Amino acid sequence: MRRSIGVTSASRLILAAALVTVTVGAASVAAAPTVPSPGGGAAPSAVARIAPAALDSGPSMAPAILSPADVVRETGSWFAHGYTLDLRQNGTGTFAVWFGANDGNRVQLRLIPAPGEATVAEVVAIETVGGGAMSPDEVPGIGGLVTVAIGQQIRTAHVEWSSGPRRLSVDLCPTEGLNAQDMATLRCGA
Repeated sequence: MRRSIGVTSASRLILAAALVTVTVGAASVAAAPTVPSPGGGAAPSAVARIAPAALDSGPSMAPAILSPADVVRETGSWFAHGYTLDLRQNGTGTFAVWFGANDGNRVQLRLIPAPGEATVAEVVAIETVGGGAMSPDEVPGIGGLVTVAIGQQIRTAHVEWSSGPRRLSVDLCPTEGLNAQDMATLRCGA
């Protein structure tokens, strides 16, 4: 008998707490300003229940939209045996593969946010100059990704891109700051 009294008392306490919660919630809705509803009556305004301070101050909860210029990790120019790479401060870049002085492919890039140390770019355009330099199975697709990892001691650039199932890569040296011995060691002479 004593156990059923305890259960009944606990049930009554839970029911009383629920009733208080419902009553307080109903009072706050009733106290909220009203706006005309489509049916002609007044309905509580959901926006009016948000504190005005929450509407006009503090950082937005939506994720920030970054521009290509916001994700620039490196800028400059690199080269190696017919390859060139230029990354610009405005968040764009050009990766080019040259067969000769006037034959090659220019791949226009737009840098995008990505985790990690590598710079990641999206292919936005490909221009063929003269006879072109990349074979058809080496040309990345529009929208494809190109990753660029920059060396720490000497700012070399390791570029990777994909074309269909193939994953291609090249190592490039900076256009400034290397002497002939460094270029021979890194195997990036022109």
